[in-house]
Amino acid sequence: MKSTILGVMFAAIALGVTACSQTTSSTGEPLFVPAVDYADFTAAPGCSADAPDATYRVCIDPRALYAAAIESATEAGNPLMVIWGFEECPYCKKFAQEEMNPESPRTIADFVGNTLSDTQRSSLPNDGADFQISVLHLHVRAPMGEALAEQLGVTDIARSRGWHRVWSPFVTFTRPGSHTFVAQTQFQQGEKPCEYVDDFAISLEQLGYIPADESKVRPMCAAA
Repeated sequence: MKSTILGVMFAAIALGVTACSQTTSSTGEPLFVPAVDYADFTAAPGCSADAPDATYRVCIDPRALYAAAIESATEAGNPLMVIWGFEECPYCKKFAQEEMNPESPRTIADFVGNTLSDTQRSSLPNDGADFQISVLHLHVRAPMGEALAEQLGVTDIARSRGWHRVWSPFVTFTRPGSHTFVAQTQFQQGEKPCEYVDDFAISLEQLGYIPADESKVRPMCAAA
């Protein structure tokens, strides 16, 4: 009898450890995932401006990148975040270090658990445990990237906020299938979210991924 009881106890402990490991693995998944693989695209003939590890590509047609990103985000059921910048941009590198650092990635658990309210979290499938954002980087200073920003209306939004061109990094969110997107609130007059994650959440509210919830306090700072 004693051995049977011990066996049941050890089995229960083992199951608990397994469940804990699965939960940790699930909640530790990265929030941001690449929308495209640059290796799938062919550079423009004769163009050699891009380093192999470049984040913002000059030699790949941004229209092809954007179309492929929309397709992959649609298949994954993810919102698409587009970061408009360029390789030498110091603020783009700062943004990448703070928000896109692969050595310390922002996790689903961090965003869903800390940035969203209970109401917003419960509105997502599986309480947001699998919620991810597809990310695309587009070179906005290259002629084709600048033209795409004009075509999509991103440049007009930047101008309406007091800039003569798209400031980098400039973040937009697209809801695949709806052909609608919103731009970050960082450069609006007056106040802006102190943290980028709150800006992301506001964009998701504007696109209808999560409901607005005034009970969720988002610290605001003076806009630049």
